[in-house]
Amino acid sequence: MRIALTAASVLGLAACGGAVASGDESDNASSSGLTLETVAEGLEFPWSMAFLPSGEMLVTEREGRLRIVRDGELDPTPVSGTPEAYVANQGGYLGLALDPAFDTNRLLYLAYSKGDDDANHTSVVRGRLSEDGASLTDVETIFEADAVKPRGVHFGGRLMFLPDGSLLVTLGDGFMRMDDAQSLENHFGKIVRIMPDGTTPDDNPFVGQEGADPKIYTLGHRNVQGIAYDDETGTLFAHEHGPKGGDELNVIEPGTNYGWPEITYGVNYDGTIITNRTKKEGLAQPVEKWVPSIAPSGMTRYTGDQYPGWTGDLFIGAMNGPRGQKLVRIDLEDGAVVGQEALLTEEGYGYRDVAEGPDGYLYLATADLDGAIFRLKPGE
Repeated sequence: MRIALTAASVLGLAACGGAVASGDESDNASSSGLTLETVAEGLEFPWSMAFLPSGEMLVTEREGRLRIVRDGELDPTPVSGTPEAYVANQGGYLGLALDPAFDTNRLLYLAYSKGDDDANHTSVVRGRLSEDGASLTDVETIFEADAVKPRGVHFGGRLMFLPDGSLLVTLGDGFMRMDDAQSLENHFGKIVRIMPDGTTPDDNPFVGQEGADPKIYTLGHRNVQGIAYDDETGTLFAHEHGPKGGDELNVIEPGTNYGWPEITYGVNYDGTIITNRTKKEGLAQPVEKWVPSIAPSGMTRYTGDQYPGWTGDLFIGAMNGPRGQKLVRIDLEDGAVVGQEALLTEEGYGYRDVAEGPDGYLYLATADLDGAIFRLKPGE
């Protein structure tokens, strides 16, 4: 869900202006007439973006830093007071979300990997951002996945608030623990739902079920790195990385099993078969799948009007290269997928995150060590 912004924020970020405005357009123009306008450069593996009511942008770097972009410049000094992360391979700072009442409480939520090479997991903290954006105080852990495993892979890590004020945390299967994605006793391969203070909502689907972790919202996922909510239809979407092939976009319903690894449209990276089944009774089917994989990451439902015909559609960053590096538009009608379109296929960037800014433009964070953030400008 896009964090709600005040009217003053939108006015303060008028088209092509505002606190995150950049100086120059790049030469990257796609065949569709879209243009990438540079907003910030010099980021190390940017992972997640969030806009403050002031129009400034917060960005996590996977290398374990929280950065702020203001007045078209990346502040060289990271936000202080943030937790130390386990930074290895896919691990580090991950998803970011603002509290629905950020205007009054200044609380933000950060997902990151914690531990060491032998035992690590996804953790979520919340803290209070100072008025000048320089520091985080009152930092407390509100969730720690019990999915402890070796190696720095498959953490999930996206955060999103639902309209009822509860917080969704996406997780991964730890790669080596994929069979545990089918178990209700652990957090491997799950989406969990918690309250902002980390407590469990009373109406979670497995509350009171013997042997089940009450925080679990859905199960049977591989590595969920994108989540978005359609507030017009009440439809919740999430996408996940498949193995070699079989990336999925799913409609998320509480208590549902999405099948991994009992069913999949992919195979192991060495080509061996995981399972011959792509369907099984009681296991949900994706509403869209990608074979070969596109490596999806980040997702937003667009609500603005800067791109005619795109309002209400989903936008997904894709990182697999060279042919899979693109921005994917999922055409939605009444909450249902009716088609898709590949955008920015010629630029050579993989996109780790995509977010809608208060100016109604889409912002894209690249998935590179030498990372950048772009504003997507429509053609004439």
